[in-house]
Amino acid sequence: MIERILYIGFDQLNAKYGVLKSADVKSDVIALIQSEPMTTGKNWHPERLYFLISSARHFAQELREKGFKVEYIKASSTTAGLDELSEKYKNVKIFAAEPSSHRLFQSLSEYGVSFVENDFFLTSRSLF
Repeated sequence: MIERILYIGFDQLNAKYGVLKSADVKSDVIALIQSEPMTTGKNWHPERLYFLISSARHFAQELREKGFKVEYIKASSTTAGLDELSEKYKNVKIFAAEPSSHRLFQSLSEYGVSFVENDFFLTSRSLF
């Protein structure tokens, strides 16, 4: 039975940190969302954008090979992707490591995502 949805930002692709360090292969769904604003909202160099998306897809495949259920979703926005997940996994709470982006932090907070401390940096958001 699925107990948690773990949303992973494309800048948090590491199983030893963030929300993934407590992931349970039997009860968690890992969610990566490729949103349109992420791919078109910045003036990315094409090779950098390719690297970003390719890294996320390869990471998703690595997690699948470890036995995780992974949802890689292309959506018009991050919250639209979360809506899709919430519809598929009804009444399952969504967790994420605190995003480094203030705008994404605000958006996920308003959506009701529960955060774990972002330990990808030397200091936490609260100490920074």
